[in-house]
Amino acid sequence: MPSSMNVRALFTLALGLALSAGAQTPGAAYSAEQLDQLLGPIALYPDPLVAVILPASTVPSDIALAANYLMANGALGGIDAQPWDASVKALAHYPEVVKWMNANLDWTEALGAAFAQQPADVMKSIQQLRAQARAAGTLVDTPQQRIDAQGDDIRIVPGEPNTIYV
Repeated sequence: MPSSMNVRALFTLALGLALSAGAQTPGAAYSAEQLDQLLGPIALYPDPLVAVILPASTVPSDIALAANYLMANGALGGIDAQPWDASVKALAHYPEVVKWMNANLDWTEALGAAFAQQPADVMKSIQQLRAQARAAGTLVDTPQQRIDAQGDDIRIVPGEPNTIYV
């Protein structure tokens, strides 16, 4: 009978193989449907937050470091002194987002790959998801955010200039 350590190692290996089997091939383009599914969790976030999440997702190792720092009760004032990418430093001021991205690291890596390989398609997908939400009546002005639509461009801006709600 295998030891619990060997069973865990086998399970981890099997899980890794299963996840990599469904992963995107490096250099392969994501379909519009794949992008919509990938961007669904963040498409309705305010633009300033999306503008930080996308580049931060290209450095998932820094996301993991930032999550560990925040979970160890790292002071928000010490973030700027960390050796992380500037986008991750900016994102670290939203601990829940960093922790979620770290808990969903496969998603984070896929988002980073999509943004690095297909930035225009990523932005197009975000706009399409926002248009669908607006047509469904779920994307509306609130005290926390303002929706600014000009043609096909839908911007989500904070209701208060210095506060972003997730």
